[in-house]
Amino acid sequence: MKLTIKTIQLQDMMARSVKGVGNNKLIPLTSLMAIELKDNVLTLITTDATNYLYIRKDKVEGENFYVVVEVDTFSKLVSKTTSENITLELKENMLEVKGNGTYSIELPLDEDGQAIKYPDPCKAAALSQLPNEIHRSTIQVILDSIKPSLATTLEVPCYTGYYAADSVIATDSSKIADMAVNLFGDQKYLISSELMDLLGVMTEERIIVSTDGDKIQFTTPDCIVFGHVMEGIEDFAIDTIKQFIDMEFSSMCAVPKSTLLQLLDRLSLFVGPFDENAVILTFTKQGIQVSSKASSGVEIIPYSVSENFKDFICMLDIQMFMTIVKAQSSDMIELWYGEDSAIKLVDGNVTQVLALLVDEE
Repeated sequence: MKLTIKTIQLQDMMARSVKGVGNNKLIPLTSLMAIELKDNVLTLITTDATNYLYIRKDKVEGENFYVVVEVDTFSKLVSKTTSENITLELKENMLEVKGNGTYSIELPLDEDGQAIKYPDPCKAAALSQLPNEIHRSTIQVILDSIKPSLATTLEVPCYTGYYAADSVIATDSSKIADMAVNLFGDQKYLISSELMDLLGVMTEERIIVSTDGDKIQFTTPDCIVFGHVMEGIEDFAIDTIKQFIDMEFSSMCAVPKSTLLQLLDRLSLFVGPFDENAVILTFTKQGIQVSSKASSGVEIIPYSVSENFKDFICMLDIQMFMTIVKAQSSDMIELWYGEDSAIKLVDGNVTQVLALLVDEE
């Protein structure tokens, strides 16, 4: 069995395919890749043992071909190859790779000494296509603006995933991000961070979604992501979270994103370990005054006073504040304030809510 492909094409496929590699030392499959050529369609399959990533390319010349290899050595060899074409040929328990030279990669075998057969859940699943499609551009906004608010620890496991219903929501209990977009029609799902990250590998704009119970599949002409929705959606305190997202604020101002980030970066040098990351925002007619608790660093960002202006002082975690400011896509930050519990940033159909700190002194 042998196939030949342009090196640059295989390199592009490999660069995307390795994003699906789990590399879990306790699960050998997560360090392997299946390479299949069938009817001139080349498919690379990788997994983290829960989600499967299929990268495909049609019009590849060669015989029907199937092999499972260790990802690490093979991907590094492909990335370092500079010849115009790469030829892969299966020879007993070796994969021969011809590019700049000829290299033989030993194939992994099962406990019976036989060549490994990679799981292919897409072929086994009987999925039903949802009526609505989702868009690659929407996924990118989720990864850029919503992901920074995901929980990164497992105190409440459901908060490590995205709540997807009428909108897509992420929270770590201190900050909330909401994108007003419906991904799955009348279905409600909890989507893991790992599964959403894999959707970022897709390059086509239109993505078809198919489901069956907890199984979910995202398909474009050159990529398939197959996975499972997370358990625990009933633990996601959606009603309480929605109350914060829908909270009305009495005042709003707009400041340049880059100016605010530069200020916070400078001020962070003066926020010490005893300050618990806290900074103070004072909204005045002259602008927002941002200072450390000890007032060892103070700056003001001017802005035009709006009709709904009122004086307001609040305290924020500077790192969390910088995180949600960085997540904004607009050049101007629309900052809503006036409530004692939180502030809100609005960027088109994306809303960020950050809980205020309470001074316990």
